[in-house]
Amino acid sequence: MSKPILCIGSYARKPFNIEKIGRRVYCIEELCYVIVKNAFLLDEELFGKELFDWIEVQCSLEKLSDELRSMYAKRCSMASMAGTILDYVGYNTRKEVDKTEEILRENAGMDVYRKKLARADYLMKNGRYALAFAGYEFLLKNTPEIDKRLRGRIEHCEGVMYAKLFLFEKAADMFLKAFKDTGDRECYLQYLSAVRMNLSNNDYVAFIADSDEAFEASMEIESRMKEAQELYGSSEDNHRLGTLSVFKAESKMHEYYNGIGDITDEMKAEYRELVKDKK
Repeated sequence: MSKPILCIGSYARKPFNIEKIGRRVYCIEELCYVIVKNAFLLDEELFGKELFDWIEVQCSLEKLSDELRSMYAKRCSMASMAGTILDYVGYNTRKEVDKTEEILRENAGMDVYRKKLARADYLMKNGRYALAFAGYEFLLKNTPEIDKRLRGRIEHCEGVMYAKLFLFEKAADMFLKAFKDTGDRECYLQYLSAVRMNLSNNDYVAFIADSDEAFEASMEIESRMKEAQELYGSSEDNHRLGTLSVFKAESKMHEYYNGIGDITDEMKAEYRELVKDKK
C-alpha cells in the first residue's frame, strides 16, 4: 500500500488557470503535480503575483505565499521558487523535486521559440488543439527565417489536428505545404489521404487519374486503408455497432436507441473536448 499523503491548505473555490499548458488546478497538491509533470513547459510568467495571491486566498497558505513574494522581490529563479513550493507541500519525492529544479534551471537558458515549440507539441499530443494551433501559428508568423524542415514539421502537426477535427480540406492544404517544405513522402501520402476523405469516390478517382505520382501513391493508401479496416473490424467500437445491428434486426428498439444515444453522447463529448479552448 502506498504511503498516505496529508493534504494542506484549502480546496480552492476558484481554480488557478495555467493558460500556457491549458490546465486548471484546484489545490496546492494539484499545482505540485502539474509543476513536476510539465516542468519543461513552464516559464517565469507562472511564478508571479497572480499565483502568489491564489496560494494565499484560495489555498489559505499565507506563509508560503509570503515566502514566495519575498523570493520574487529578490529575483530568485523560477527553479528556486518551484522548489520552495514543492518542499513546503511535501507531495512529491525528493528525487522528483530535484529533477524538476534541474529541468527548470535548464529551461531558463532556452530561447522563447524552443519553449513555444515544446509547449505546442505537448498541447497537440494531449488533445488541446486550439491552444496548440495558437502556439504553432505564433512560430510561423514570428520566425521569418525559420528552417524549412521545422516549418514543414509544424505544418504537418497542424494537418494532423485538422484531420482529427474532420476538416479534411484544411488538413490536405497543410500536408501539401509540409511535403513541399520537407520533401517527405509520408507527408504526400497523408495529403492524398486527406483529399480522399474530402472528395466523393468519383471525384477522387478523377483527381488521381490526372497524376502518375498520385495514382501510384493511391495504391499504397488503399493498402493502408484495407489494413485499417481489418483492425477496426476487431475493435470494441465495431463490436458495439454490431450489437446495435442485432438489436435493430430483432426489433429491440429501446436497446437500439439507448445504444445509439450513448455512442452519440460519447462522440459529442470527445469533440467538445478537442475544441473546448477555441475562442
